[in-house]
Amino acid sequence: MNSPEITLSFNEIMFFFSRAAMGVGLPYGLAEDFGRISVWIAASGLDPAAITSNALKSIDEAQSSLCSSQTENDTETILKPSEEKQLSALMAGPTVCDWISTKDTEITEYKNYCTKNIDYPFLIAAAVGALNNGNWEISWQDYKGFPCSVLTDQHGNWKKSWDSAFDISSMSASTNVIIKSVDSSFFNSEKWKGKTNYYKKNRERILETGVKLYDTWPIIHSYFCRCLVPSTEETRISGAGAGLVDTD
Repeated sequence: MNSPEITLSFNEIMFFFSRAAMGVGLPYGLAEDFGRISVWIAASGLDPAAITSNALKSIDEAQSSLCSSQTENDTETILKPSEEKQLSALMAGPTVCDWISTKDTEITEYKNYCTKNIDYPFLIAAAVGALNNGNWEISWQDYKGFPCSVLTDQHGNWKKSWDSAFDISSMSASTNVIIKSVDSSFFNSEKWKGKTNYYKKNRERILETGVKLYDTWPIIHSYFCRCLVPSTEETRISGAGAGLVDTD
């Protein structure tokens, strides 16, 4: 592997990534959610820039939509794009988390949540994982029809169903994602035996070493820079803010 472009703390991940999201047009609230998703990915020992940069790019290039509509029936709640585009996971993920947070436990135990035509499905799993509220199985099919699942628990641990050689950063697909509540014992069920584990305790090690970001970091940084206000002669004289030019 190449040398990292930069090493950041969790707080710095939150700072840079949330503002990068604002740089591509996400509202402040969704940008904060994106920052938390990125920290969760980083705490798992993964490169958040590699996994999230394409989702930001898809919004920036108007390939994915932030507009959605929601319907509900006896067995599931359905979220779908209200435009003729795929729905951004950066909108769908926080929407799923709102549903989890506001529903009674008894309701979520028998009712699924289905998000339609999602661009980067793993980011919905990351949003649910970052919420740390209950035990959830998040399932979808990739662009080749290969079934993928992520299992999260209320303690911050999670598992993935696919082989470790399968690159998460390449998981793009206009696909449906199903989110369903599972019992805590499901984590040790036959279905999930031998699957790759990501434990919350790994976070302590990463706190010590920092989060290493590689060749996709410049993409995040370029979006972050859009939030900076260019300095002018007048602003430098008045001492207003921290612009693109540091005069300290």
